[in-house]
Amino acid sequence: MIAAVVLSGVLALAPGYAHPADMPDAQDMRGFEPSLYQGKWYDKKWESTRKCIMKRESRFDYRAANKRSSARGAYQFLDSQWRVSLTHMLMPEHKDRKKEVKALRKKPIHKWNRYWQDAAFYVAWQRGKGANHWFYQGKVC
Repeated sequence: MIAAVVLSGVLALAPGYAHPADMPDAQDMRGFEPSLYQGKWYDKKWESTRKCIMKRESRFDYRAANKRSSARGAYQFLDSQWRVSLTHMLMPEHKDRKKEVKALRKKPIHKWNRYWQDAAFYVAWQRGKGANHWFYQGKVC
């Protein structure tokens, strides 16, 4: 069960959670939900693209781990190449959570909670400029 829901376009957290990033890692990590990340790089117009990418990459499984590569998480970032880079990209917006962001460097991406994986998607997506990270010949989201 997820501790955050979107009601009438407003993110509502379960009692005890001040920020979506505080949600436990043991939450339900399968299925498509509205993005928990709604920060600087978020734009609602990209939600259908995010959904398409998630379906194609992991079948909406935030815990997905590719057996043939280091691709991890809902968006199948190559953990061996992206983990540290993503935390650097997340840092400017999350200066008040610097310790938490740095701690993500020690965790495989598929063990990050929904908020951090959604945030990583949007900072890598860069309002469409990062679309080439998910490019497939003949397939468009």
